[in-house]
Amino acid sequence: MNAKALVAVVVVLCGTAVADQKSDRAAIATSLNQLSTNAGTLAKAAKASEDRGARKKFGPAAAELSDDLAALAKRLGKDVAMKSIATEAAAVDKDATALVELADEAEDKEERKSLRSQATMIQQGIAAARKAMDTVKDDAAPSAPQKVTGRMVNNSDSCSWAENLKFVVSKDGQQVFATQNMVFPGKDFSLVLEKGKYVVALHDTSGKFLGQGTLDANKEGWIYKSGCVNQD
Repeated sequence: MNAKALVAVVVVLCGTAVADQKSDRAAIATSLNQLSTNAGTLAKAAKASEDRGARKKFGPAAAELSDDLAALAKRLGKDVAMKSIATEAAAVDKDATALVELADEAEDKEERKSLRSQATMIQQGIAAARKAMDTVKDDAAPSAPQKVTGRMVNNSDSCSWAENLKFVVSKDGQQVFATQNMVFPGKDFSLVLEKGKYVVALHDTSGKFLGQGTLDANKEGWIYKSGCVNQD
């Protein structure tokens, strides 16, 4: 099959008026997949050409470009920063430009003209996709939860029955902290927590549950006191 018998390459351009970042990426991926298909079709025809230059040099380069475009499209569907993808796209664009020049390896004038024309259309499609990438902003990284430092106090020494205590702190049903050693009456310790409300369970030396309370860690310097958990 002679490469000059190929149908015209159809380039799917990306629109800029898309709903959100996810659909932006999907639109660009669709464009790149189409360009990959076009490059693959062009590679297949070039490899079947009677022209040695088209078959041995242009064809393999077009096939490699097709693979790179498909891989790039796939990365758009993953959690890969657009900045990183845009950098890869620049390298692919460079390879596409080189493919246009490889068309000159074909000895037949008409075939050379056909290869160059179709390779140029693919390169222009990649350039359009790169421009679309420049308009897409990655979702802002979530801000780190604000943390505050406070103190947990075993103030059972002020009660009629003092008790060594173990503090277990939970949030939304999940344990986030537990003391490794018992906290003696009158003692306290510092603890850093994300801002929010917590449940504090208190246990004695045998592991017996003695009671629980609510901790509102909403500011720096919060204090949670055990209270009298083992009164008669």
